[in-house]
Amino acid sequence: MGHDDDNDKDKKDKKKRENPWAQKNGQDKGDNITPFGPRHTKDAPDIEAFIRKASSGMSGIKDILPGNVGPTKVVGLGILALIALWLVSGLFFLQPSEHGVVLTFGKYSNTEENPGLKWRMPWPLQHHQIVNVTNERRIKIGFRDVSGRGRTGTQDVANESLMLTGDENIIDIDFVVLWRVGDAKDYLYRIRDPEATIKIVAESAMREIIGRTEIQPALTEARSQIQSDTRDLMQAMLDEYEAGVQINNVQLQKVDPPTSVIDAFNDVQRARQEKEQLKNKAQAYRNGIIPIARGEANKLLQEAEAYEQEVVNRATGDAERFIAVYNEYKNAKTVTSERLYIETLENVLSKANTLILDGQSGNGGAIPYLSLDELTKKARQKAQ
Repeated sequence: MGHDDDNDKDKKDKKKRENPWAQKNGQDKGDNITPFGPRHTKDAPDIEAFIRKASSGMSGIKDILPGNVGPTKVVGLGILALIALWLVSGLFFLQPSEHGVVLTFGKYSNTEENPGLKWRMPWPLQHHQIVNVTNERRIKIGFRDVSGRGRTGTQDVANESLMLTGDENIIDIDFVVLWRVGDAKDYLYRIRDPEATIKIVAESAMREIIGRTEIQPALTEARSQIQSDTRDLMQAMLDEYEAGVQINNVQLQKVDPPTSVIDAFNDVQRARQEKEQLKNKAQAYRNGIIPIARGEANKLLQEAEAYEQEVVNRATGDAERFIAVYNEYKNAKTVTSERLYIETLENVLSKANTLILDGQSGNGGAIPYLSLDELTKKARQKAQ
């Protein structure tokens, strides 16, 4: 009997070791039954052993701490240290060129613009994003930089660079857009891909401006105007999108006709240059001949006016002299008649050839002579 009792006791002890949740009072029936079904204890952790090990570890810490510091205080200090580290994780620093955007549970809260050390509530309550707002960024349109085998250069992108001008010609344009972030909040959350959006807007704006411009001005004097108009149009479009982007400048790198027609285009350009040269020569000749003609016309007008004045003055003088003679004639008719007769006779005889005949000479008083005056007149007529 004693041997059987010992066997029963060993079986009970074995069952207790297999079931760590068994009660000490020996109530083994139903200990493995729970409201959710039978408890599986084969792989259950030994909680009591774990607690014992933890207690022994804390007692080891207690041995090296001062007498008034127990394990509970150590745990409290550890928790406080974790809380302090958690709070410190909310610190961040802003450079003068940076803005910080703070989000609370993923929603925009505020923007820190002043440089220096900043604090926001730690994760997961708040987090932040830092954006450089002064750095000037570049977008290349119409070409790409390529490098390889020790050489660098550019590669043309035809679907971006070929555009139609206002006079229905094709032109090849490469340009660069210089931009920066204007508003950090809008830049981060208004548009999904800011750089791709800026590139699309730049290409669209340039095509619109080129579509208003003829090819000849676009190749020569209208380059600065094209850059300015494109920048203004881009800024207006991006402001409408609320993109938070500031366009600093648009720089044209290359403005040429397409490669396939460049030879024919150069021939046209040379013909236009010759046309301009001939036009300039004609304009110079016109500018030279017109002043001369105008000067001669003014000279003729002045001579005519002078002749008119001379004739009028002469006629006026003759009339006044005639009136003066007439007045004298009325006062003394006989004297005036004789004077007029004598003056008229003097005027006539001064122009006549005079022959003086001596009546006392022979041959009827006629003396033949050679008229030198007649010979002189005939010589003059022959010379004429």
